[in-house]
Amino acid sequence: MEQRFWQVEPSYLAAAQSDATGGDDASAAHGGETSEAADALEKRVAEQLLGDEALRSDLTDDEFQPLLDWALDALHQRVAALADPATPEAETELAHVAECLRAVLRAANDTIGRRADLDAESFTNGLSAIGESLDSAIYGAEGPAVDAETALEALIPDLAARKDELDGAAATAALAAALRGEYTALGGEEPA
Repeated sequence: MEQRFWQVEPSYLAAAQSDATGGDDASAAHGGETSEAADALEKRVAEQLLGDEALRSDLTDDEFQPLLDWALDALHQRVAALADPATPEAETELAHVAECLRAVLRAANDTIGRRADLDAESFTNGLSAIGESLDSAIYGAEGPAVDAETALEALIPDLAARKDELDGAAATAALAAALRGEYTALGGEEPA
């Protein structure tokens, strides 16, 4: 089996530090502690995601990268939104976010990564399972989660129609866009 290595982009951690230290003088006084706690929490959860081979075992590096970027960005946004990343509650919240991200990434791996082995119905069901795995905890609010579900629902027929000639990297890029709440047809055209 091919060895794969992914690392957390330094920009994610730098952005987390920047987000955590922004604000008034009172928050700036505690910004260093908050920033360190946020950085440590984000890094710990990111490493858990990166270390879980089941999330990418059937995808190539190029196929997994858009999904990884989406997941790390979602993680970063959730960490940046924490009032106090040093609390046990923050740890619990991020553990739930990580579990939700794992469910989405695992479903994507199992569906897109195994598309050649799946019949059309199983492929469509697998894509639908990705939508069922979306949780507002990933987004921090119900609205963005609904936007992602809607974009995914719009994308599923396009992905399913092209299952057999589907380029995996294009499929995961389109999927990652849908997970951000953006619909991008594989052929580049918007829905009518």
